[in-house]
Parts: sequence; C-alpha cells; structure tokens
Amino acid sequence: MKKFFVSLMLFASTVVLSSSASAIVLAGSTYSIYLQGELSGNAALPNTVFDDETAFFDRAGVIVALSESDTALGGGNSRISLNLSADGDLFPAFGEGALLGVGTSGDVLDFDMPVSLYDARVTVRDLNGAVLVASDNLADFAQVNQPWDGSFPTTDTVFRIFPIGGLGASNITFDFYVSEFTGEVPEPANLLLCGIGLLAAAATRRKRGAQA
Repeated sequence: MKKFFVSLMLFASTVVLSSSASAIVLAGSTYSIYLQGELSGNAALPNTVFDDETAFFDRAGVIVALSESDTALGGGNSRISLNLSADGDLFPAFGEGALLGVGTSGDVLDFDMPVSLYDARVTVRDLNGAVLVASDNLADFAQVNQPWDGSFPTTDTVFRIFPIGGLGASNITFDFYVSEFTGEVPEPANLLLCGIGLLAAAATRRKRGAQA
C-alpha cells in the first residue's frame, strides 16, 4: 500500500478565535496521532482518551504531552483542538519534514452526532512559542469530511510539513472546525484571518512500510 503526503511550506499566519465550553466529541473515546521525522525517524503512534487529562509519552528521550479541547463557537459550530507539546526538538535532523496524522491507525475521533468538517488547520511552534508553520484551510484533504469520519487526512495517509527539521519545533496543534451535519457546508464565520499560511500543497507517494 502507498501513503500520500501533503507538503506544507513554511509560512506564518494568525488566527483569532472566540470560544466557550462544549462537547461534540464522544467523552471517553480514544483516538490516535501519528508523529515521525522524515529523516530522524522515531515514529510514534500514541493512542489516548479524549478527556480532560493530559497524556504523556516518551519519543526518543523527548517527553511529549498530548491534550485536547472541545469548544463551542456559536451558531452550531465547534472547534476541536489537539495539541502536542514537547520539551525538545521533535524533528532534530536539519531540513527534514514532519509526518503527521490523526486517526492514522484507524482509531479516529468519535462524535456524539454526525458532523461536517469545514475547516482544518495545523500550527507548529518552537520552544519559545514562535509560529514556524501555520496552514491555510486543509479540510478538503480529509477525503471523508461530509460527514467527517474523524481522521485527518485519512486513516491511511499523513501530512508532510517541510522543511521543519532543526528549527526547534516543539508544539503542534491541530484545529478542526465542525458543524452538525445537515448536508450543507457551513461558512467559517467565526474565524478572523490575518494571514494566509499555505504556500503550496502537493501530493507525493512513499512506501508505507518505510514509515513503520
């Protein structure tokens, strides 16, 4: 089998949000995140419970904290955020790409109701909190998004963010914007965009076994 990678070029943007408490993800359900350096390796596929507790895992001597939030934005829209925060450089090989995915193993996000994924963004920061990468809307790369199956991009694919190695990347956030599935795609009215972060997106192929 083949695995497809979407390449995101380095750029920065700012997203301003408003939020309040909500719960659209099924409480206590599990999901997985895929994390690997294109050259340094150290593939990790931690499974964690979607709850109020931060999970920790060791990846090649770097401790990574995995947390999530589920937030109402009004108008029937919600934001689901998954955050990876490490105490060191997640991609230490200079110039390497980062391979990332949600639900890659098939353990996807589970919802209380069918939802539409209308906006998806990936942000990478360094140890000081400075933005290294901020993508534009990537929702269309989730092949099953109306209604969304809870994987990103799919259960068999990951994203490649390049170049990111050696820049001190230590924090990765996935932000997913969803609405109750009605058969219509809602407008992302709750987002104020101050920049455009996606310079280029391209698909390449790589043997799945090489990433195991």
